[in-house]
Amino acid sequence: MQGFKNRLGFALPLVVVFLVVLSFALAAGLAATAAEGTTMTAQKGQNRAYTVAEQGLQRFLIKRDSLCGLSGNTCLTDPSAVTSGQDSVTFAVRGGYAVVVARLLRPQQGTKDTIPALFYIRARGVDSTAKLRGGDTTNSVRSVGLMVQWTTVTMNITGAWTSLSGLDKQGSAGQIDGNDQCGRKPAVAGVMVPKGDYTSTGNFTPTGNPPLDTTKTLAQIEQLVTIDWNGIVNGNALAPYDFEVPPQSFPGGAYFADTTKWPIIRVHSNGFSLPNAGRGIIIADSDFSISGSNMWSGIILVGGKLTSDGNNTTSGSTVSGLNYLLPGATPPAQGLVTDDATANGTKTYVYNSCNISKATQRLKHYVALPNTWVDDIPIW
Repeated sequence: MQGFKNRLGFALPLVVVFLVVLSFALAAGLAATAAEGTTMTAQKGQNRAYTVAEQGLQRFLIKRDSLCGLSGNTCLTDPSAVTSGQDSVTFAVRGGYAVVVARLLRPQQGTKDTIPALFYIRARGVDSTAKLRGGDTTNSVRSVGLMVQWTTVTMNITGAWTSLSGLDKQGSAGQIDGNDQCGRKPAVAGVMVPKGDYTSTGNFTPTGNPPLDTTKTLAQIEQLVTIDWNGIVNGNALAPYDFEVPPQSFPGGAYFADTTKWPIIRVHSNGFSLPNAGRGIIIADSDFSISGSNMWSGIILVGGKLTSDGNNTTSGSTVSGLNYLLPGATPPAQGLVTDDATANGTKTYVYNSCNISKATQRLKHYVALPNTWVDDIPIW
């Protein structure tokens, strides 16, 4: 019986030991669960930060000008004319914000953009939707990068008025002049049309270098104007537009009271008539007309026939008959006047390189170089 007496009170220490071991196991399990939760939160935050960074990079490539105009952001005025510097913008996106820096690596070489300026863009995405546990207020951050070139190639100007379908000028009054009214560029043709597709009355004579160019075929003119008309009308190559008519209305005079606005306007209505004076780029899918004393500064691109009546003035460059560049289009018949652009009365169509430059400012943009995208780059 003595052996049994020595075992008295054994159960209580055993229970205590068991509870201690169980407590340690429970604590370890809770710690592991908390660590796993923290890891998952961090991983999700990194994924969201990556999404924010990529959204920031793509938005900057598409909407650089508007982002540069936001308060606090600084950008190069002309990336093609600097030897150092960078764009630096910060803007909110869903779930956080992006900090995008485009740093110049190599200035543009030459005056004709033969070797464009080279930039490296770093987009840093910050996820602000979730925090780590334990009171850590650090946001998840991820950066992506891309090599780009700054392109200034927009449009090759061949004349004050280039009509791929021909031009019929009625009356001796008016002016069609290929001399640069801005005084910065060499003179271009006053009128350029395919061979044998120009008629006039009243001994009207355009001016420019040459005043009238009827020496080229339609195919040769197509190579000169370098306008991807099919890409513009069927592929929305110049979208997004500031106005699309319809469903929107053409901007009125009050809109153009702000002289800094040079919109891109897409017109789908056949036979649409310019309702008021303005500036920018007009892209008309088919026939278009200008009447009265309405004036336009910039570029007018017309797919069909352009009819100009009255005393209107266009200062920049005009190209009509562009639908002949669409796939499957039949070349215009020589001497067929029904599709010719028509200029009636006293009108002024002059070449102005300054207005063209302002109208095409938004077309100058960063172009990504293939196979240069990098993920999770160092922050600098």
